[in-house]
Amino acid sequence: MEALLRELQPGPDGFTEYLDTHISASVVDIGSAAEQNIQLLGRGIAARHASISASSSGLQLSCRGRNRLRLNGRWVQRAALKPGDLLELGGHRLRILPPPPGFALAVELRSNQEIAASDFESAFRTDLSQTWLGKRTLAWIGMALALALGLALPLLSVTLQRAEQPVPAWLPSDRFWTSGPLHSAHQQSIGDRCDTCHERLFQRVRDEACMDCHRDTHDHILPANLQLSSLGEPPRCATCHREHNEPATFLVNRADGLCVDCHGENRNFGTLMRDPVRGFGGERHPPFKAHLLKSLAQPAGTGFDFLWQVQKVALDEAREDSNLKFSHVQHLDGERVLRRGDSQALVCADCHRLQPDGEHFQPITMERNCVGCHELTFDPAAPDRQLPHGKPREVVQMLQDYYAGKFMVAAEEGTVIQGQRLRRRLPGRQGEQADCDESPFLCAQRTAGQEIESQFTRRGCISCHEVRQDASAGLADRYQVVPIRFTTDYYPASAFAHRSHQIQGNLTGDAACLSCHAADRSQDSADLLIPAMQQCTGCHSDRSGDQSIKLQCVSCHGYHPRHGGRDETERTAGSESTGS
Repeated sequence: MEALLRELQPGPDGFTEYLDTHISASVVDIGSAAEQNIQLLGRGIAARHASISASSSGLQLSCRGRNRLRLNGRWVQRAALKPGDLLELGGHRLRILPPPPGFALAVELRSNQEIAASDFESAFRTDLSQTWLGKRTLAWIGMALALALGLALPLLSVTLQRAEQPVPAWLPSDRFWTSGPLHSAHQQSIGDRCDTCHERLFQRVRDEACMDCHRDTHDHILPANLQLSSLGEPPRCATCHREHNEPATFLVNRADGLCVDCHGENRNFGTLMRDPVRGFGGERHPPFKAHLLKSLAQPAGTGFDFLWQVQKVALDEAREDSNLKFSHVQHLDGERVLRRGDSQALVCADCHRLQPDGEHFQPITMERNCVGCHELTFDPAAPDRQLPHGKPREVVQMLQDYYAGKFMVAAEEGTVIQGQRLRRRLPGRQGEQADCDESPFLCAQRTAGQEIESQFTRRGCISCHEVRQDASAGLADRYQVVPIRFTTDYYPASAFAHRSHQIQGNLTGDAACLSCHAADRSQDSADLLIPAMQQCTGCHSDRSGDQSIKLQCVSCHGYHPRHGGRDETERTAGSESTGS
């Protein structure tokens, strides 16, 4: 008979945990003896108390001798069992469950948590006085066996292994003395070589042994920050990661108590003081604060250096400082903006494309996202010629060279360039007439100067970028385009899986995106389209519920930082400012 035993026990975080055991036996025995299929300890429980068998007529309960137990509140010795029946014995509660496919019996066990130490002793009935062994003789034999099996043989095995000497077949390997299974990743990596982690005899595993493999794993608090706090030395790796325990998945502690024990109060973290966090939802978690890049220009030579500083700002006060002129509303208007390939309306995924990690998006660039619709042409007579993007000095030089060559060719051919129109890109503007009757060189200079001024002050670059002018500088250095920098991660200390949120209930595509990000109402690129915590608590909570998805601290915050620290000030330098 195949039986499933599910043991329910309260976990360290207050939630009920269960452990399933597969039992394969002709009859499922219940009692206090160690060989029983379901071992229950306590007063009134015999070594072989009862058994459950299966037949064509169903499940049958049989108590041995004069033993009895309570079935649905009444004492019985024999009875037929059905799903839903409740058995009570010594404070333990066993409920018969509908068996899953492949099983004839399923039992849910809630053990009595108030078992006394004397009840454990009653499970072993053999007394030393009943044997031929005396206490002193047995003690000496036991001590000799303990020294041989627990010290001499392990030392011999370890010594031979570390010396790379062959180990006799009769000598057990390190696996013989292990106190429990390894995590599957560790088992695959090191096998039975205990000395990989246990480098020194009679010493606990050192952090250095862990770091030999986990080189990219940083401490929870970076060493530089630890010196600013009053926490002292960080805990050992093995304080939280306890190996050789079953089930092996417990190697990673995911309980919220690991975090809120320190972060739940306004403890003295020195300069690292943070808002108290007691969980997720309601008043237990502080409001979100975004990490934003703030720009600051400093004069440098004929141009300027641009500094980007990372600042934490509350969402209700946050403004994106990317220096880009952009309207989400305009680009999502299906009547005004269409894709060039299929004349369909733009969708969020046309520009915002997930990276392989499923969390971050590919950076927005002119070459990847914009040039398909926004060409940088400047002369209708040469539709294939486009201006270089993001390099003001090269734009000036290219226009000067282009018009110089154009007028020189016209002079050599004996033709006169007249009535040339400078094409307008902005709607509602009429084309400008640019006639020139002077020498080819002067005509080229004047035409190039008009186009340069137009690009940086009326159309072209000025349409999307902030442009600064220095009237005292030469034409090559007169115009400076303020560089654009997008914040790539608003919450670097958190992890958010965008891929799993691409479906929101019954919403998919743009509808799912717009349910959290109000891009369809944003007319300014400075709008921070990041939802507040209230948007998250509509679906998530740290407490299990009918309509909520449970989140733990480590669901969003990794215990170990993903980066070894970062400089919170970045510099974009040079007299030629870039716009990408």
